[in-house]
Amino acid sequence: MSTHDHEHDHADRDDADLARKAGHIILDGITAADVENEDAMEIAFGRLLEIEAIEVTMDEDEGELELDISPLMNGVLLVVGQLVSELAQRDGTSTEDVLAQIRTRIDG
Repeated sequence: MSTHDHEHDHADRDDADLARKAGHIILDGITAADVENEDAMEIAFGRLLEIEAIEVTMDEDEGELELDISPLMNGVLLVVGQLVSELAQRDGTSTEDVLAQIRTRIDG
């Protein structure tokens, strides 16, 4: 394995770990939504900044804020993918069927 491949492997593991942590925070947000404390949701999702699943930077040249939410989106995909798989397995159907049902429900 070359040095480049080795470094890339670490980045992949870091990305997977960050997605896993973001996924847990998303689930914490679901729990926080059921709590009577208004700060619970803010506290739960505030952790996304702490783990750097959301990164806000200032582009000095353009004078604009830049927002990177790709680690957060990886966490969302991890959670949603797991839930879709669970539903498909539970119902004895395909992932595509579950997604079609969800799309229908979203559209009302």
